[in-house]
Amino acid sequence: MIMQPAVPATSPAGLTNTATNTTGNTAYVSVGANGATMANYWVNAVSVATTATAFMMTVPPGGTCALQYTVATPVWLWSAITPALPASTVGIQNTTGRNLSVAFLGAGAVSAVTINSLTTGITQAPAMQPAAATTGGVPLPAGATIAVTYTGTVAWAWLDVLDLSGSNSDANAYAQSNTITDAGSGGYSALNTLPYAPHAEGGLLGWAAGVSNLCPNIPSGYLLTLP
Repeated sequence: MIMQPAVPATSPAGLTNTATNTTGNTAYVSVGANGATMANYWVNAVSVATTATAFMMTVPPGGTCALQYTVATPVWLWSAITPALPASTVGIQNTTGRNLSVAFLGAGAVSAVTINSLTTGITQAPAMQPAAATTGGVPLPAGATIAVTYTGTVAWAWLDVLDLSGSNSDANAYAQSNTITDAGSGGYSALNTLPYAPHAEGGLLGWAAGVSNLCPNIPSGYLLTLP
């Protein structure tokens, strides 16, 4: 799981505002301009892109990244597993072993997304970014192949279920229901909504306090083993 840090204030050549990759793994940071005018994307104080409206930075463990921009604040999504976006219509397989959700960023447009050669009917409008109502993420099962038809400048982020349970860089909880008002990481999420309120343990003392929060059909005091 990679928590989504806030986008720092714009950083000129002096690199006064940076974000540090503290995950211990390489972080793939997908950025969408979100109405901003981009001037620089920095990784370890080196400019890796300039005016692109979408770009993915590769930040090594312990490395820093920064953005130089005006007019508006861009958005970004951090992931440990995002591959480079292939050319339009070219497929790529999810070899991570995880069921993922794919989000798109940038000022381009996605006109088609196929999973295992089946058209999903999901499209993304121009100026897409994770907080937009049209960007709910495309489910990508483990082992499946995804192909994207797009025009313009587009970036994507591959996120697992734990990434989705946190907040976006713009403080909106990305995974929450689209029927509930955004409220940051404290907003509605099926991932942290329990069938029962937390409660004291039952059964044998010291066993699995509150385990029935995970499965209402298993009494407290029983050990739940997951595959």
